[in-house]
Order: sequence, then C-alpha cells, then structure tokens
Amino acid sequence: MLIDIGGVVRLGLVLGLAGAVAACGPQQSSSYSRGELQQAGTVETGQIVAMEDVPVSGTSSGIGQVGGGVIGGVGGSAIGSGRWSIVTAVIGAVGGAFAGDAVERGVTSGTATRFYVRKEDGSTINVVQTNEAQLRVGDRVMMLEGGGKLRLSREATSAVRPQ
Repeated sequence: MLIDIGGVVRLGLVLGLAGAVAACGPQQSSSYSRGELQQAGTVETGQIVAMEDVPVSGTSSGIGQVGGGVIGGVGGSAIGSGRWSIVTAVIGAVGGAFAGDAVERGVTSGTATRFYVRKEDGSTINVVQTNEAQLRVGDRVMMLEGGGKLRLSREATSAVRPQ
C-alpha cells in the first residue's frame, strides 16, 4: 500500500489554513489575554439607555494570503507537467493568495453592538463590544475597566454596589 505524500501534504495545508483563519475570527468581549490576568481595574455601574448594531471590519493579517498562496501553488503545480507545472503553480499561488485574503477578511468580519450607558454621575458613555450576554436597553450593567479596555457585564442583583 502506497501513501500519496503530496495528497497528505495538501490535506495538512488545507487543515492548517482552516484552523488559522478560524482563529482570526472576532474575539468575544468576555475573553481575556494572559497579560490582563491579575490586573487591578475599576468598576462603575450604570444603565443602558440605547444601543445599535455596528459593523466590524475583517482583518487582513497575511495568514489568509500565505495559506491561500501555498494551497493554490500546490494545487496549481498538480495541474501542469514539466515547465507548465511551474507556470500553473505560480498562477495558483497568486490566485490562492487573493482568495485566502478574501476568506480571512470574510471570516473575521462581523457585527458588534454600541451600547450607550448612563453612569451613576449622570454622564453617558458608549462602549462597542459583542453582545453574548444579550444585554438590552434598561439593563443595569457594571463597567469593568482594566488593561486599556472597558467591558460591560450585567449587574448581578447580589453584587455589592461600589460606593
């Protein structure tokens, strides 16, 4: 039984690209980086007074271009033979790079929500984040600030309100 090494390599490249592009998707607002752990932050409370959906542009980090180019080049080289194999590999690599970039931008784009929050002191701020918590107008929220970011979280009824 012979194993097609070229097929195994192509499959590995496709799976690697798929994983890399998926990792580039919009991050949930409830996730933290390792650098944000054990950092002090401030907490204020307020109430959501308005909200609207806003588009989030996709990113073009180069992962999609490189992965698409490699896959396109490998696929293109399999089409031709001899010198044509080189030509079809180059054409496949260029086309794959453009396609990979478009896929990455599409996968990483999305929609977030702009929340307008009236703070306890009467001032109003806006915060843009994803809305996994299904926050709504009228909800009481905690504004968690730390690491250069501000996140909203539903105010727990049992939470002690800061003075």
